[in-house]
Amino acid sequence: MDDDTRTVEALRETLVHIAGVSGTAAKQLRPGQSLIADLGLDEVDLEVLAGCQCKLGDRLRPDHGTTRIDADALRDLTVLEVFALTLRHALGCEFDVTRIA
Repeated sequence: MDDDTRTVEALRETLVHIAGVSGTAAKQLRPGQSLIADLGLDEVDLEVLAGCQCKLGDRLRPDHGTTRIDADALRDLTVLEVFALTLRHALGCEFDVTRIA
């Protein structure tokens, strides 16, 4: 799997995870929406989302290592920042969120 494919997969799955946890249709999610203020996620939701993103990161990693993302790391993030955090932890690459936001 090349980096572009991993990036597209990570974005798609991140949106699906956030939609599932928030109860919002994925097509209604916007890059700058806050997980807590805009989507209403609580502590349990953040834990579930962190677990989903860790599993996604583990699948994306070319080294088959373990991705560590905890709920606290997601607390003040927006939809797009969750995606960027997952890429950073799984692939070691930075994603400029201003390119989309």
